[in-house]
Amino acid sequence: MIEKTALVLEGGGFRGAYTAGCMQWLKDHGIDFRYIVSISATAVYSFYYAGDEMEALHDLSTRGIIDKHVIGLIPLLNGGTLVGYDYLLEEYVKPVYDRILPKLQNSDLKFEVGAYNMTQQQLQYKKLSDLDPEGQLLKATCVLPLTGRMTAVDGNKYLDGGMKTMVSVDRAEEMGYKKQLVIVTKDKNYVRKPNGWFIDTLMKIVYHNYPVMLETLDHRVDAYYEQMQSVYDKEAKGEAILIRPSDNCGVKRFFGTQQQLEKLFRVGWQDMEDRRDEILEFLKEN
Repeated sequence: MIEKTALVLEGGGFRGAYTAGCMQWLKDHGIDFRYIVSISATAVYSFYYAGDEMEALHDLSTRGIIDKHVIGLIPLLNGGTLVGYDYLLEEYVKPVYDRILPKLQNSDLKFEVGAYNMTQQQLQYKKLSDLDPEGQLLKATCVLPLTGRMTAVDGNKYLDGGMKTMVSVDRAEEMGYKKQLVIVTKDKNYVRKPNGWFIDTLMKIVYHNYPVMLETLDHRVDAYYEQMQSVYDKEAKGEAILIRPSDNCGVKRFFGTQQQLEKLFRVGWQDMEDRRDEILEFLKEN
């Protein structure tokens, strides 16, 4: 068990198959972390990793997310949402969730996932003890604005925490972890751009009652680059290792074939293997 180094995971929708491949490499080398912090799609993936459900993680990240009931016309016709988050939860996540939640909640694992509390209009990091039996809060961490409905849990409504923070290096440091293994889902050539006029206007119409949230979204591009600069600064000081895709395999946030996702999963594993000695040396603890 790695006690003094945090595992920090960025989100990325379908690109999370890369992170899943990286986590498979960690498991293959017997590496587990005492503290894990994640955002968006990788919140679910890190839950699987923590619970040793690696076969289920592979299947979810390369097949489940492209189920015709999860993405495409069917969820729009059946549920009125662009992504079938409820279907994904019930058909894929819940059976695993029910099996491993009690085990993880009774462990000493420090596990946090970022969720944006729309009621209070602020990002909150939720612990294992905060997760509800039905998995609604974990689902909410993945629901991007406009793609699905806000999820109500204990009198509050939630959406994806990635609206505020995409790479939780500052959170890990707040929790006392200066050393961090950071896995992101964008390659070095990725350029984050502001939303176009249409999306921006639609956001303002749909979420007009949430001005703080809208202001947060307006600063999301700058926030992303500030967070990545924090990673680079930590790398320069020897306090972090940054793992990012050497090949994006043509996968985008909501686009990727099963073949592309399988390839991206393997790229994640191989990118870790290519830096094997560096990673193992970094994770050594006295």
